[in-house]
Amino acid sequence: MLVAANAIVLFVLAGVFLTAGSGRRGEKYWMSWCGGNVALGLALAIFMFAPSLPAIILIILPNFLLVVGFGLRWRAARQFGRRSASSLIAFAPAILILGTSLVSALFGSYRAVFITANVLLFMQAVLIVYEFWRDRADALPSTFGLILAYGLVAASFAARALQGIFFDGGMPLLMPDDLRVQIHLAVALVHGTASGAFALSIAYERNARELRKTAMSDELTGLPNRRAFVARLHDVIDAPGAPEFAVTVFDIDHFKQINDEYGHGGGDEALRACARTFLEALPQGSFFARIGGEEFGAILTGLSEEESGMVADRLRRAIKAANVHYDGREIALTVSAGICHSASVPRSFDAMMRAADARLYDAKNAGRDRVTSRAA
Repeated sequence: MLVAANAIVLFVLAGVFLTAGSGRRGEKYWMSWCGGNVALGLALAIFMFAPSLPAIILIILPNFLLVVGFGLRWRAARQFGRRSASSLIAFAPAILILGTSLVSALFGSYRAVFITANVLLFMQAVLIVYEFWRDRADALPSTFGLILAYGLVAASFAARALQGIFFDGGMPLLMPDDLRVQIHLAVALVHGTASGAFALSIAYERNARELRKTAMSDELTGLPNRRAFVARLHDVIDAPGAPEFAVTVFDIDHFKQINDEYGHGGGDEALRACARTFLEALPQGSFFARIGGEEFGAILTGLSEEESGMVADRLRRAIKAANVHYDGREIALTVSAGICHSASVPRSFDAMMRAADARLYDAKNAGRDRVTSRAA
């Protein structure tokens, strides 16, 4: 009964993985997970019909399929981690067990196959644990579920290998349906269900994180966008016991003229150059975003009003000194900036942004290429 339950779970999850991966050419791990489950399910199906099958098939085929299945799962773990997954490494254990099985079939012995298969399966499960463990810094919760699921089955394979090593007498093709087999099958069922569920969950978690990142990023510059800037500023304002901070709005001077003279490609390069220069010159702990067409916003934390003005002016000078080249020509860039410090107005989003925008326009009206930190 447990063999059938394991096979059903594996085949169902294989269908789920196949469906999840359909149309997703960049996510090859779905097909590897699917293929791995199919191979494992076929191995268990063979064990279900073992009494009516020739001995040579039982010696060679099911263990070969089990090792192939875990080899494909290892490849899926590598692919999910965006690492190369060599087919030679993935299928080398299967070639080894196939050779061991053929030799054992000639001598009518099953013990070497049993021990080799379980040692290989243990090693493969440990390698899969390692692949997910090395990605733990991604902080995807399901990573630890997969580590536990594969760690559990690795321990069970190790126990089976030890059983083969210390088994008294000749080892039969059909292992007795004793408590040890039932425990192994129960562990396998838990593993199959958990590893499949967590594989689906971890893919969802990463896709959801990447979608959130995309929604909060500016495609052209790679900077956070206005939505991210608004969220961060609200967090800073609402934080209990928040230190003093400043909101600074930068605007590229004469940006329309840059577009007219160099084309939109030149304008895009000017925006990218500003983003690079700002990021290099900003103090650590600052938050910087593209908040409009040619507008950038910075949140400077832990700085006095005077210090934030000095930082903004340093950024202005860095932009002016930047060498921006496009289509064989140099683009001269300057920016104007308006600063609102948290000590100068009520700490509210609207009040601070209105003040920063007003001071930006003061800088523009005063001749551009300058920073204004106080109301005119």
